[in-house]
Amino acid sequence: MNTMEEYLNRLKAAFAEEDIEDFNELKEYLLEQLDICLEEGQTEADVVSGLAPPEEVAADYYADLSLDAAINAKTSVVPREEIKEVFIQSQKKRMQKLLKAAFKVLKPLLLLLLVASFAFFLAYTVKELNEERNLAGIPTILCVLLLAIILQVIKGWAFEKRKLINGLSLGLLLVGTMMLLFFSATGQLMYTGRQYYKEISLSSNNHAAFSLDSDADVEITTVEVSSADKPSLMVKGRFKESDIKKIEAGLYDNKVNLTLDEENLFDTFTRTGRSEVIFFIPKGTILDNFHLGLSRGDLRLLDIQTKNFDLDLISGDVYAKNIIADEGNIRSDYGDVIIEESAMNLKVKSASGKTVITGMLGDLTIEGNQGLSILKFLRSDNVVLNNHSGRMILEDSETKKLTATATDGQVIVKRTNGDLSLVNESGKIVSEENKGILALKNGSGPTIAVQSSKLNARVSSQSGFIKWLQDPSQSVKVTASTETGELKNDFSDVSGKEKYKIDVKSKTGDVKILKKVE
Repeated sequence: MNTMEEYLNRLKAAFAEEDIEDFNELKEYLLEQLDICLEEGQTEADVVSGLAPPEEVAADYYADLSLDAAINAKTSVVPREEIKEVFIQSQKKRMQKLLKAAFKVLKPLLLLLLVASFAFFLAYTVKELNEERNLAGIPTILCVLLLAIILQVIKGWAFEKRKLINGLSLGLLLVGTMMLLFFSATGQLMYTGRQYYKEISLSSNNHAAFSLDSDADVEITTVEVSSADKPSLMVKGRFKESDIKKIEAGLYDNKVNLTLDEENLFDTFTRTGRSEVIFFIPKGTILDNFHLGLSRGDLRLLDIQTKNFDLDLISGDVYAKNIIADEGNIRSDYGDVIIEESAMNLKVKSASGKTVITGMLGDLTIEGNQGLSILKFLRSDNVVLNNHSGRMILEDSETKKLTATATDGQVIVKRTNGDLSLVNESGKIVSEENKGILALKNGSGPTIAVQSSKLNARVSSQSGFIKWLQDPSQSVKVTASTETGELKNDFSDVSGKEKYKIDVKSKTGDVKILKKVE
């Protein structure tokens, strides 16, 4: 026998059919040993001649099986220590067999995952090299290292090429390490773009519009300039080459519509940092549209007249003052929104930030989750406040109709005139010194009202505590009832002929109508 193939054929013939799986494991082991010996310079014939005869190897295998049978027999005479050692070795072999079987099953899946990852990072590298003229550091390194791992995985399927594959894998590993050291030393692991500055001027004030979307961190400011100037904007910071080309190739007549730093999978290793954008708006110019869609940023917006005012911000703060618009929409997930001295019909949607609106004229709708809303000096026909678990405070305002609803937050309305409807499920309702028609409805939370003046009111609760404090000099007829709770009404003897009436009902909660004491 001069070849391993002949040796394995004779060895297989010596094994029973039911033991062929054990033969295959032994075959893999012998082939691995052959590769090692070949790498050390031995010939295949030398390796085969140094092996025990196939029949002898098979005999040893079946002798081990006989020993296992003796160990497991009820009349075993094998020493306990030997039985324990054989049992341990048997368990190790079983575990190795199980791991090998699992690896055989998972090996194709692992290879598929590795190839898919390699293809993605290769596409990433080619795309960035083509569009940004930049060799992507991390994706390139990962391509090299993944290729080295893939070669090692497929090595078992190419026995005659193992020596070459091992050499290629080692070379790729060294190349990947050298590239990692180089990119780290030069600060090029992440693509940071290049420094760029550009002023963009519109050709006309008529129907001028600005629209800017960006997934990068942006600081935005508006500046009012002379009415003789044209609307313009300035961009400054680090930008990708593809975005710079987009800015340079844009056609700007009376509109700017830019989308910069748009995030996708091929920007995973891009870090351009914060950029700055300044809008220069001539005094008296009425824009058709002013839109900002940002992932991160801080906005300081002053003195804007526009038909449509639209802000869409994931994180960051907004400060706006003297905004005059037909319609306004602001969406902010995590930032604070502050608006002062403005006029528009405004809708605000905020997840967890703080919303402060003061001195605003126009209808207002606020949708919140768990943030804080502070509203002062509003002049609105219609105000709608919806909050889940946050806190809503309205003070010193005029409205024809206010509707405020919450789940378990706080609703506080003070010194406001209008038809006021406050609804809560389990949170707190506070009404203080309001005028108009008041409707308070609570599920299980407390309801507190303080009044010096007269008004008509309806207060109801399922199980929450109700407390109404009324100035005795402005006494009104109060009708109060509760089915199972404690009831106290200091105004029960007031004549029913009063123009103003208060109706208080609770199913199971306590009700206290008390005279207000200064």
